[in-house]
Amino acid sequence: AITRARADLLLTGSQWGGQLTARQPSRYLVEMIDALELEPIVPADAGENPYLNRGGQVLSWPLDPLGARGDAVRAAAAAVIAAAEAREEEPDEVLTRLLAERDARATVAGVEPPTRIPASRFKDYVTDYSSTVAALARPLPERPFRQTRLGTLFHAWVEQRSGRAGIGASPDDALWEVDADEDESEASVEDAADLLRLQAAFERSEWADLAPLEVETEIDFTLATPDGTSHVVICKLDAVYRREDRGGRIEIVDWKTGRPPVGEQEREERMLQLALYRVAYHKRHGVPLDAIDVALYYVAHDLVVRGDAVYSEPELAQRWSAAREARSASA
Repeated sequence: AITRARADLLLTGSQWGGQLTARQPSRYLVEMIDALELEPIVPADAGENPYLNRGGQVLSWPLDPLGARGDAVRAAAAAVIAAAEAREEEPDEVLTRLLAERDARATVAGVEPPTRIPASRFKDYVTDYSSTVAALARPLPERPFRQTRLGTLFHAWVEQRSGRAGIGASPDDALWEVDADEDESEASVEDAADLLRLQAAFERSEWADLAPLEVETEIDFTLATPDGTSHVVICKLDAVYRREDRGGRIEIVDWKTGRPPVGEQEREERMLQLALYRVAYHKRHGVPLDAIDVALYYVAHDLVVRGDAVYSEPELAQRWSAAREARSASA
């Protein structure tokens, strides 16, 4: 102990420790005091033995690692062992349900994504493939989201304002139809003030005085991946412009009524949707990829997010395959 001390060494003792009479100072302690030429120890009045009639306070070595819970834990363990050895013919109903749920969860690994993938969901697959596919295995109904309803109203207003009709003709269109009396509904009355603010912001934007080439146009294309699978990517382009102020370049704009991205990673993930739009427009019209600009316009914040990176179709397919392979490796 002395050789281990770095700076100070405390030497002490105890008069009581479970014995019947008070202890005298340890001979080792006395030797140390003599060697250091310190004042000798004069034992104080030991007083009453605190251990009398309190034998439970004396600890035995080695200590029970479970402490006071030891007896209860060992009894529970014995009960579990006895139950396991009994092997009841009729399993417990609750246990049966839990095991069935566990088995059902294990089957999620074999679930595959649908053939038709909305471009807006592409980022979910490439950033968290397993969770996105697992959600498909157990779809849950979603409550009507006010921001989605407001976005639908705003998109309809921009389309009507442009004087052009959207090009859909897709089997998915029925999923996004709005009831004819939507404008007269209580929800629309609720959202009127917010819709007016979005409209005012759009009127101040750089696109207010531009005439779009296309609005609400759907273009589907097949994305073939290196692993041999293929998916139809559904691209719903909000608006396409020819920017004469940029040498006649094509610009695809997506109107956003929600919150803007936080951080560079989220910004890049959201731009993947526009990267797919760029490929879709290129395949439909033959415009070179590097001649197409893309932009997200967060109307409520008057914020424009543009993507400078141009991803080719093979690069996007590789992103999908990498996410799929990562899921297989972890399964």
